[in-house]
Amino acid sequence: MSLQGIFKSVWGKSRKDSDSSMYPQMASSVPFSSSSSSSSSLSTRQYTYDVFPSFSGQDVRRTFLSHFLEGLKSKGIKTFIDNGIMRSESINSELIRAIRESRIAVVILSKNYASSSWCLNELQLIMDCRASLGQTVMTIFYDVEPSDVRKQTGEFGNTFEQTCYGKTEEEKQRWRQALTEVAVIAGEHSDSWASEAEMISKIVMDVSNELPSTDFDKLVGIEAHVANMKSKICLESDEVKIVGIWGPAGIGKATIARNLYNQVSSYFQLKYYREPVWKTGSNGMGLHNELLSGMLDHRDMKIPHMLEAQYRLMHQRVLLILDNVNTEELQALQNLSQYLKFGSKVIVMIEDIYALRHCGIEQIYKVAFPSSEEALQIFSYSAFGQSSPPRGYLEHANEVTKLIAPFPLGLKILGSALRGKSKEEWTMVPAKLKSYLNDTDIQKAIRFACDGLSEKHRTLFQSLADSRYWGKNLNNAIYSLAETDWDVEKGLQTLADLALISKSAEGEIMMHDLIQSMLWSGRLR
Repeated sequence: MSLQGIFKSVWGKSRKDSDSSMYPQMASSVPFSSSSSSSSSLSTRQYTYDVFPSFSGQDVRRTFLSHFLEGLKSKGIKTFIDNGIMRSESINSELIRAIRESRIAVVILSKNYASSSWCLNELQLIMDCRASLGQTVMTIFYDVEPSDVRKQTGEFGNTFEQTCYGKTEEEKQRWRQALTEVAVIAGEHSDSWASEAEMISKIVMDVSNELPSTDFDKLVGIEAHVANMKSKICLESDEVKIVGIWGPAGIGKATIARNLYNQVSSYFQLKYYREPVWKTGSNGMGLHNELLSGMLDHRDMKIPHMLEAQYRLMHQRVLLILDNVNTEELQALQNLSQYLKFGSKVIVMIEDIYALRHCGIEQIYKVAFPSSEEALQIFSYSAFGQSSPPRGYLEHANEVTKLIAPFPLGLKILGSALRGKSKEEWTMVPAKLKSYLNDTDIQKAIRFACDGLSEKHRTLFQSLADSRYWGKNLNNAIYSLAETDWDVEKGLQTLADLALISKSAEGEIMMHDLIQSMLWSGRLR
């Protein structure tokens, strides 16, 4: 059992080629549109995925899917892919759950879509969720006319009739109704696009714009931070830039970098975002090899010689973002930068500003603390799910947020720990925080959240942080925990809800280095 299997990461599930698909080609003057038939607020529901794609694999998997999924991944959009799910006449409970727990369903209608009763049942459930839950549905017509889908005519209609053979009239009528309803949702048409790359870029942007901007890890004021960083790196220029993001742990450096990456990565031919790496013995040559592999190997390029890799870098526009770098790695980056051309950009996150200056990196973005108003807003999103405290909690919220310095990480953890608590429980918070005499403000918030964990959650949390299990061995640790008599998946979700852990874009479990160091030192035992 892998982390992806337990934590249901972005790339955890995908359909068999005989019946799966991806996003078709389309571009037109009409924007990629969406439809939601319910006026109910989607923000009150819990979502596991941003996007659920419905498709016929034999039509689109080999021509479009991998590129589309890469585009979604580059934007940090969580997409359900059903690798390994065995198909049958009826869709299983795992797929039903995935559809219901997705913000957006994207239906790719192609010539063979109606050849699969699985696809038709899937579509019927999607349209039911649109009507009953207000789920957003986006449509793509891939080498098929919308009118043929709506009326079940032409080649599409012939395929549909073959699938209907032997089915009950009730079942056939439900399928016809779902096809008719989805076909009238304005969408993109593959015949309108001359360039598949442009089509994919357009679709990914439309999906991104449809998603809410108040995700849990969204830093209040992020727009200003990203705009400042774009100015620092001179995005539009052909000048190679190395820029440092500097600030104390928990200030929001990684959140700024990730949002910047999601917004500008499409400007670059090669890009690589390295999450924090916990390791010993890191050296410049190791980083050099790692970065070349990250920037090139993920594109399925075989690199037999280092010189060949460096030559490729010299002929591509590169975006490289690294979290948690040390002095040796900074020096290695300086050496690597001589091979970068064509407006390539390198961004590093670090807490030691003198290390940046020692390595000659003068372009530094200093992350400032949020204002008191922004701090209350960050806290409120985590504690109440809205930008300000509800009536009756304003005084409590103001008091609590003033007890710790306005680190976004600490505010999110403390707010999450207080979510759903009674006013009586809120009144005990000040005394509890003040009892942590030897901790910094942000450490107090972390300890407060950990003190509220059950014994099982605490055991799971400590296992995730154990250096013996970090990285590859972490899968084995989770596997052994999953064999116990409780739901590890829900346990992981509880830790994520408390902002004690998070997921990388690749679906790996991540932990902030400050939380990790507190666990390693035994201060959260």
